[in-house]
Amino acid sequence: LDETIKDFREFLPTVSKTTWEKSYKPVLTKTKELLTSKKKPIDGEDLMLKALKQWEQGSRSRQIARRALQKFLDYAVLRGKLSNIYAPVRITETLKKKRIGYALTDSQILELIASETDKKWQFAYQLLAVYGLRPEELRHLVVKDGELWNMYEKSMGGVKGQKTEPRKLAPLYVKDGQGYIDWNLLERIENGEELAPVGILGKGSDALRTRLIRNPLWIKFRKQADKQKEVLVPYAFRHRYAKVAHQRSVELNLNIKDIAFVMGHTTEVHQQNYARFIPTDTFSKFDKQLVA
Repeated sequence: LDETIKDFREFLPTVSKTTWEKSYKPVLTKTKELLTSKKKPIDGEDLMLKALKQWEQGSRSRQIARRALQKFLDYAVLRGKLSNIYAPVRITETLKKKRIGYALTDSQILELIASETDKKWQFAYQLLAVYGLRPEELRHLVVKDGELWNMYEKSMGGVKGQKTEPRKLAPLYVKDGQGYIDWNLLERIENGEELAPVGILGKGSDALRTRLIRNPLWIKFRKQADKQKEVLVPYAFRHRYAKVAHQRSVELNLNIKDIAFVMGHTTEVHQQNYARFIPTDTFSKFDKQLVA
């Protein structure tokens, strides 16, 4: 079985080492344990249910593990490396309801920056907010022909295997009481200003979370998010970008496709995640009832 798993790894050359270690190795290690035990699973369904038992029903981590296991079983059974009885099956699961991500306001972002003692992290917060970056993307910024680009490739959702292409970034400036703030971010990147260390490859979000949870303001904002039945996570800067983009869509002549594109989403995935920010005039119609 070790040889089969090794061959399967070579069969997935586009899967990074980080993704393999995080998304494939844990479930395949459990699968090997089950298939080499005295009391082996009786069929594919039994194997999958037992191998996935360690992950919470409906969780994102379980979904990822299930897909990895299905790929492996498909590979191994089709090549005669495992008995046909272990062919993968479709498991019906109750999906865990996704919590709504809290979007930081511009004033909260300014408070965080003012409270941050490390200039490298201040720079990071500014970039995350103005360009709506994923934390991991901080390490993939380059300037090309006077334009800021993100070279990070990530799954877009939607079409299987589709990944984001390197993309030009579009700023949505943070506002204070005086108007829009220009932090000269592009020029600072071009001049090589040092950014905060965002941990090992693939763990940018963890590094940002570790930094933020030490800040009393983050705890304060988390309580505000809880009151709104939302969750405050490092992506809150990115959520702010999506919210502001939709708020300014008329002013900037943006449609959903435009906003999804600059954020590295398919339109479908963007709507799934940010439908709550898409403007509608429905409620303004109700407001008119008291206007004489």
